[in-house]
Amino acid sequence: MEIRQLTYFMAVAEDLSFTKAAARLRMSQPPLSQAIAKLEAELGTRLFERQARTAPRLTPAGHVLMREAKRILQQIEQTEMLLDKVVADVQPLRVGSISSVLAGLLPTVVRAFTASHPEARVLVEESEEQAILSDLVRGSVDLGFTRVGRIDERFELQQLAVEPLVCALPDTHPLAGASTVSLAELADDDFITFNREDAPQAYDRIVMACVRAGFNPRIPIHAVNDLSLLSTVACGLGVSLMPYLSSYLPIPGVRFVTVADEWARTPLSMVWLSGRPNPMTQAFAAQVRAELVVRRDRDLAAGRLTVEVLPA
Repeated sequence: MEIRQLTYFMAVAEDLSFTKAAARLRMSQPPLSQAIAKLEAELGTRLFERQARTAPRLTPAGHVLMREAKRILQQIEQTEMLLDKVVADVQPLRVGSISSVLAGLLPTVVRAFTASHPEARVLVEESEEQAILSDLVRGSVDLGFTRVGRIDERFELQQLAVEPLVCALPDTHPLAGASTVSLAELADDDFITFNREDAPQAYDRIVMACVRAGFNPRIPIHAVNDLSLLSTVACGLGVSLMPYLSSYLPIPGVRFVTVADEWARTPLSMVWLSGRPNPMTQAFAAQVRAELVVRRDRDLAAGRLTVEVLPA
């Protein structure tokens, strides 16, 4: 019996639905059904009663396994946390982050993480996306936050969320008071972005979004970081497209308006070097997800477009 099998079993046992459990596990239903059937064969007993067009029900053996599997998985999680604490005493978690994540998310996350893991040390530095990957290869950081959706085999990538884009507008812009804006409404505006050599993902995100909206953006000014970009917007010299988290940067003279186009999204990803994970990585990722969930729920309650938090 493998831990993976217990995890699959618990998902079905809790949801009493192979379809819902497969969705939660981010896998298709046939492999999940096969895994449960294999587990039943190994144990020599049925764990679920299955009937057409009705939800599966736990057998007596299934009830026993559910109770014990829950205890086992909790014990494994506690053991992993204890081991993480031991290693964290001597090994800090070094985090490289793009500026929007550093300013818009990590202050809250790091404070909460160090409060719940008082033995942990977290070191954070700001960098551009390409530099973060280079730092991972050199070993100067353990973990990076970027907006890449795919990456080469040297790295492990875990996508945490999908963020809507927001438009950064001068507060004197005619659309600054709108609740949402479509990109087509900005076709006559000048756009401000980064140099493509420094931040190809951010540059391409703006250009491709505008092209999809039916126009090629005019980009007369390039910024070196989020602060200079937003300061240039505040001067009234143009507009920009930025991820949701950038709206947490308080810059006087700038209004953030959510882009209404449903395809205007960008990934938020965590990346580390293959074969070199810091033991605190997943615990830190869980803290990030917890904070994103808080913000998502707050936005939904206010009727705003918000971040989509992806399962681990």
